[in-house]
Formats: sequence, structure tokens, C-alpha cells
Amino acid sequence: MRLFWGEQLGAATCHLGGHQGHGSVAHPAGILISWATIAEGGFQVNVRGERFSNEASGYSEQAANVLAQPDGVAWTIFDTRIAGIAAQFEDFRNAVAHGAVLEADDVASLAAAMRVPAAVLAATCADVNEAKAQQRADRFGRSFAGVPQLMPPYRAVKVTGALFHTQGGLVIDDRARVVRKDGSAIDNVFAAGGAACGVSGADASGYLSGNGLLTAVALGRVAGLAR
Repeated sequence: MRLFWGEQLGAATCHLGGHQGHGSVAHPAGILISWATIAEGGFQVNVRGERFSNEASGYSEQAANVLAQPDGVAWTIFDTRIAGIAAQFEDFRNAVAHGAVLEADDVASLAAAMRVPAAVLAATCADVNEAKAQQRADRFGRSFAGVPQLMPPYRAVKVTGALFHTQGGLVIDDRARVVRKDGSAIDNVFAAGGAACGVSGADASGYLSGNGLLTAVALGRVAGLAR
């Protein structure tokens, strides 16, 4: 709505394609699964039991990678240690209570619960284990140096990708004033936070947690001083 108001006043916009996404939303429950499941050593596979990307590149850009998989879903695989870390977050606890998180004592049982090919999942897990053991990057460019091995019992949750919001917005000048396409400022119109074009750039890869708060606080003060 704020973008619409600005555009009605003739404001310029920028980087509307830049966005915050998330590549780990429990499906079909719609509950956000903490990215700690990946950052602490987990990984994702598709319905064929195959990995398909460098999950560690970031949860925002991973949304598109997940949605590009068959049926637009993936499985996030981790273990009890990582589940304990994720359990610090209420969303994850809700996902467990909802029955979205599967548990199995071995890879074969996990594959059966996930309904993916057991041999393929076993080979995928072996590849990840080898990369961790050798402290090296895998074929997707993800570095597993210093990343602990997953240990049974294992956990898995079916996830999909989600788009939260644009990181673009109204173009502003160095006084937080909204400007037109010709660069001239619109009198008494300021933008900050999510209304203004932020610092994330033109695509999902530029998103970092806290970007919106950064521009809300900093530009809000700048706009206040300009008034």
C-alpha cells in the first residue's frame, strides 16, 4: 500500500524484484523451520532423494531452489543434536507438535518415512558424510570443513519455499525524501524501512537478517531530522 501511495504521487521505485524468501517452510503445515537445521550441518534433498544446491548460500535465495524441485518441495535432513538447537525456536516446537518432523533410527527407515528411494538417499548421505570427513567443499560449492557428521537418530521435515516481501521500494535521497523518476524530491514525503528501497540489491541473494530494521531505524532518524 505504501508503494502504491508513492507511485500515485509520481515516486520512482527500485529493486522490487529483490526479496526476502525462505527455503524451509514446513509443508503443508506452513510453519517456518529454523535455518539452524542447515547451518549446523543438515542438508536438503528433493523427492528423488537427491541434493540440488548449496543450501548454505542462504535461506532467502534457497526458496527459489526448493520451488524449482519436483512438486515445489524438498526434505530438510538433520539429527537429534540439531533438533535440540532448533527447539529453542517456538516455530520449530510447533512443527514437532504438528507432526511435521519425522524421526528414524537409520537412513533406510528415514527414506521409507519420507517415501524417497532408499538407495538414492543412502548415496546422498554418504556423499555428505565423505565431504565432512575430508573437510572439503562438495560439488555444489558448499564447504563442509568443520561441520559435524549427522548421527542417528535422524530427523526430516518436508518443506517448500516462501516469498515474504520485496526488499525494494520507493527511491529516496540522502535525506530520506522520496524522489521522482527525474530525481526531484516530492515535498514532505519521506520513506524508511520497508517502504524505501533498501540495501539488499536486485535479487534474493542480497538479503541479510536485520536489513529492514537497519533502514527503518537509520532512515527514520534521518527523515525526522530533515523535517
